[in-house]
Amino acid sequence: MKEIFYDNRWTTSNTTGTVPKAGANNMEKYITSDAMVYDGSYFKIKQIQLGYTLPKTWLKKVCIDNLRLYCSLDDFFTFTKYPGFDPEASSDSTSGMGIDKGGYPASKKVVFGLNVTF
Repeated sequence: MKEIFYDNRWTTSNTTGTVPKAGANNMEKYITSDAMVYDGSYFKIKQIQLGYTLPKTWLKKVCIDNLRLYCSLDDFFTFTKYPGFDPEASSDSTSGMGIDKGGYPASKKVVFGLNVTF
């Protein structure tokens, strides 16, 4: 969103800017107007998991019935042309449904795990 609010803002040297100047009065009216409507379509891969279960013949020697190792990527890939942080715009009680006020995007997580059955 930097390029929307900073690069194209009105200044004395950029009088053709389409975004109000920094510190403009009634900025709330601009933010909630159709000037800030963007295509929010996206494709998100919520989880990819790769795992390997060790052969039972290896595990008999250490009295383990099953052992699985895995790695998971959660909320890691989002494909969109939306200029904000995350096209899943905030919908808290103060901003209203679908209005993105720059809230934190979903965290990308890398999870390593081990499932053991004795």
